[in-house]
Amino acid sequence: MINAIAITMSEYFFFIPLVVGGVYFLLQNREVKKNMLILSVVALPLTVLLMFVLNSVYQNPRPDIVLHFSPFFANHFASNGFPSSHTTLMTLIAGVLYVSNKKIGIFLFIVTLLSAFSRVYLGLHHTVDIIAGIFLAIVVTAISQYIINRLIFSRSQ
Repeated sequence: MINAIAITMSEYFFFIPLVVGGVYFLLQNREVKKNMLILSVVALPLTVLLMFVLNSVYQNPRPDIVLHFSPFFANHFASNGFPSSHTTLMTLIAGVLYVSNKKIGIFLFIVTLLSAFSRVYLGLHHTVDIIAGIFLAIVVTAISQYIINRLIFSRSQ
């Protein structure tokens, strides 16, 4: 039973931030939508680029490879799980939503943690893969927001 719950959280909780974020976006006024799009356009490519750089620089084979066990379900992923792309992208969505709506952002971050640690439980990632993904997304979101605020502030003067 626990394994089935962990597999569900690992594989399907990824859709919760997408759906919640999409619905929230659609229900917002033009200004909020514009701000969310700008932040996403700045943060997403930077996050994906940094994920690929980190993945290339730091090799951290997945637990089933290192510990020589069969995971709970077939692992069709690359051998290097650093940083966790699921966790990074879920945290990025939570971060973008947090800027607009703190309660929804926190809810999505909790969903992200449940999904992330289920992936550790299932042997798909090490804890460091999860922590790196969370840290990366939060830092990129904060830097992106700072850059956007600086550009807007400098234009208004």
